Amino acid sequence: MTELALFTADAAERLPLKIFTEKAYLDYSMYVILDRALPHIGDGLKPVQRRIVYAMSELGLNAAAKHKKSARTVGDVLGKYHPHGDSACYEAMVLMAQPFSYRYPLVDGQGNWGSPDDPKSFAAMRYTEARLSPFAQVLLSELGQGTVDWTPNFDGTLDEPILLPARLPNVLLNGATGIAVGMATDIPPHNLGEITAACIRLLDEPDASLEALCDLVLAPDYPGGAEIITPREELRKLYQTGNGAVRLRARYERENGDVVITALPHQVSGARIMEQVAAQMRDKKLPMVEDLRDESDHENPTRLVLALRSNRVDVDLLMDHLFATTDLEKSYRANLNMIGLDGRPQVKNLQQILEEWLRYRIATVRRRLEFRLNQVEQRLHILEGLLIAYLNLDEVIR
Repeated sequence: MTELALFTADAAERLPLKIFTEKAYLDYSMYVILDRALPHIGDGLKPVQRRIVYAMSELGLNAAAKHKKSARTVGDVLGKYHPHGDSACYEAMVLMAQPFSYRYPLVDGQGNWGSPDDPKSFAAMRYTEARLSPFAQVLLSELGQGTVDWTPNFDGTLDEPILLPARLPNVLLNGATGIAVGMATDIPPHNLGEITAACIRLLDEPDASLEALCDLVLAPDYPGGAEIITPREELRKLYQTGNGAVRLRARYERENGDVVITALPHQVSGARIMEQVAAQMRDKKLPMVEDLRDESDHENPTRLVLALRSNRVDVDLLMDHLFATTDLEKSYRANLNMIGLDGRPQVKNLQQILEEWLRYRIATVRRRLEFRLNQVEQRLHILEGLLIAYLNLDEVIR
């Protein structure tokens, strides 16, 4: 398309409405995709998450430090790196602190940070306190060693890292969700041991097949401990194409004639399950259930008890009915869409993700070693001068 730009007598630019609107919508969509909604394959973070983690490290809020008010962190993030709404920034920080939202939380919170029943019930930022979790060091420990590029912040007064030098593929460990313009992402979290084993396998055998990697990465690993019932073939197809679905089912056990639900699917509220089961009891659809109790506490985060009328009740048949009619069984969409090292969003399969992340990791390790070599060479240069001075000490003194 040939852009048509007209200039008035006072040098003000005029554009046809068609050209202006096309460019405006395209610029906005690319901004949302690259700077807000999708994680980067390098460190697995969106810009606001990266800035929160970096700002907390600059405040000295490491895992051994004292907790500080969340408002202090949010203020630093907004004032120095991320000039957007404080509520959205704080909510992003809260999600990174909730163990039922993040598989490996990056923030260690103190105070009311919400509950599985109501994740939005967290206290205001002036009441809660936070510091970085030990896992955050996976992203930060090599930051000051020349491993990543830096860019000026929004007003040019400070520098911030473009990416963090992640030592593990956080994009798979914690996953991500986001809605951009014309695309979305739903990356499920995974087990640390499985992902690490797959990375080591690729380093040892660069030609390892996707099937070999799927033998190591069995399935996603959501927080909460629910059981994955998706067939193995569908999980392999998910990792081959980057698209699919994962079905989670609550765990239960028999205890003194009762049924005790001990784990719920990801982000399913125990209160919601209680409402659904109670509604069926009122409608006489569960005559075999005598009572329903929520005995969850700090020691047992999920403990929902179904008291049965008789020991002769077929528990498996009862639970199959509840799985079909309540949120005790739920399906989750998986869409492995992320920003690659080339800066473009793309849906990638498991092998592409691990190979591309390993290229990023090798580059950061090489830069770290070059940085250390440069430091050693500078020190050797000084020592060589001191040695010359020592060998010619009399002349130096004269």
